[in-house]
Amino acid sequence: MGDDAELYIESGGDPTTLIEDYCWNDDYYGDSYQNTMKKKNTMIFIDAESISANHCSKIIGQGKSLGELYESRYYALQNDLGTEAWRSVAKQYSIKPILLYGRPEPNKVDCKIIKDIKYILEKNKSIDIFCIASRDSDFSEIVQYIRTKNKKAVILATKNTSLKLKNVASETKGI
Repeated sequence: MGDDAELYIESGGDPTTLIEDYCWNDDYYGDSYQNTMKKKNTMIFIDAESISANHCSKIIGQGKSLGELYESRYYALQNDLGTEAWRSVAKQYSIKPILLYGRPEPNKVDCKIIKDIKYILEKNKSIDIFCIASRDSDFSEIVQYIRTKNKKAVILATKNTSLKLKNVASETKGI
């Protein structure tokens, strides 16, 4: 007998049964079992113009509660005094800053977040959960788009987050 057979005899199994029959067969484990065992890769996108840096620890905590935190980013204009608090907090929590240069334009930060989400959806298939920390309803369409790609879209919401945004999400978590 080969090594596989000896392994089954020692463990009380049938030496004629292949390992694949028990360990890697979808009929044995089923999709729901496999999905619960797989770590979900989560990415967090923070709209620093609409969410205070005071919520940072809760944002990161909620992201980690959903799965393996792949990356977290905060988006702001480079010289915006209103988002300055994010700089020190981001270092503390290893959040990647995405700072936009140039003149302020309406929805400049929101457009960059949406563009990055679309890019990641197309180029990085390993991200399962997209968390967006924002109050703006501007993200409603991208949340719907995320869901059409069979990914989970989670809104990390404050009390004054847009109801429209909350309603299109796969899930809403308070921060």
